[in-house]
Amino acid sequence: MKGLLIAVFSLLALNMQAQKALMKAHAHNDYEHSKPFYEAFGLGFGSIEADVYAIKGELLVAHDIKDIKADRTLKTLYIDPIVKVLSENKQGNFHQFLIDFKTSADSTLPLLIKALEPHKDLFIQRDLRIVISGNRPAIKNYVLYPTWVTFDGRSTESYPAGLGNRVVLESESLFKFGVWSGQGPISPELKEKLKAYVDRVHAQGRKVRLWATPDSLLGYQTLYDLGVDYIGTDHLSELADFLRLAVK
Repeated sequence: MKGLLIAVFSLLALNMQAQKALMKAHAHNDYEHSKPFYEAFGLGFGSIEADVYAIKGELLVAHDIKDIKADRTLKTLYIDPIVKVLSENKQGNFHQFLIDFKTSADSTLPLLIKALEPHKDLFIQRDLRIVISGNRPAIKNYVLYPTWVTFDGRSTESYPAGLGNRVVLESESLFKFGVWSGQGPISPELKEKLKAYVDRVHAQGRKVRLWATPDSLLGYQTLYDLGVDYIGTDHLSELADFLRLAVK
């Protein structure tokens, strides 16, 4: 009986660790999947990204402007599902919604705030982080926006005292540090550069997301070992499976 209890508790502990690892999973280009939001959410992803265009007063989801469709709105694909799962207390690992502005912040951010404002109390209660990336407003203007909205940082930027809580995430392209296809081990030089960058951002109190990274098992393993907080993928199941096994 004692051995059975130990085995059960061990399995529960492993499952909890696996769920914690999945907090690192970031669904890049999520809207290109058959079930936007729900597929990544169902797999336990902690972070989900949507690219947004402000077109004639609507927030439309697409990576390229040629792919825009009138019925693919941020509200129907993301805001409504997010509100539903949060309201039903089924949040799971999901804690970060990253919105990449493809159109100017001046035209896009007011529409986003108007769309999210009715749900702000729910977002705050559930600790859902709303992060604006892409075409962001000027740093000095961050204070003009509601405190439940945060912004994606860059390695080339500095932030005045008091703005630290508005920039809790920093994203950067792998290409800024070097080139790596992910088909073989990362070079020691590039690995050292990336580790130094990750450590520096962590020391400043921010999380790290690298993009343009190899979407492969070796890529995932390398980012995981470097301590990158959010590992992006277009292959949702593959990353989820890797992270579940990474802690075993």
